[in-house]
Amino acid sequence: MSNNVIRDGRGKGVFVHDKGRGLFEGNDIASNGSTGVTIATGADPILRRNKITGNSGHGVCVDKAQGLLEGNAVEGNSGDGMHVRNGSTPEVRDNEVWGAEGHGIHVCREAAGVFEGNQVHANRKDGITVRSNAAPTLRNNAVYGNGGQPLNICDGGGGIAEDNQLA
Repeated sequence: MSNNVIRDGRGKGVFVHDKGRGLFEGNDIASNGSTGVTIATGADPILRRNKITGNSGHGVCVDKAQGLLEGNAVEGNSGDGMHVRNGSTPEVRDNEVWGAEGHGIHVCREAAGVFEGNQVHANRKDGITVRSNAAPTLRNNAVYGNGGQPLNICDGGGGIAEDNQLA
């Protein structure tokens, strides 16, 4: 699925679930009534170079799933920029996440995954929050100018954080 405009829907912009796969590249996913992209229940897609903006929920939500999220622009969503939960293990690389009403990246409820080379800035709450027994690897991310902490590890969160620029 490439180069589509997916906007102004009543619910989720894109919903990949029940072991769904595929390549989603170069799409404009904006102003939907819920999450811009939801990846759930065993799905493992590739999201590359999409613009995910102004949705009425999280920009991207990964719930009990995997996936590769690479080179996306995630801007100005009403929830978190990226919300990863419930044992999910995505690879999140080289994205720019900014202007969310919530956290830039929120990893919780035993999620893990690798978050590498992302720019996370100008979000209303924390740049990156890790909580509720989540244990991601955070590497080489630039996290700055957010309303809360650059990196907030709390409520049993853990993982590995190395070579990040936090301000």
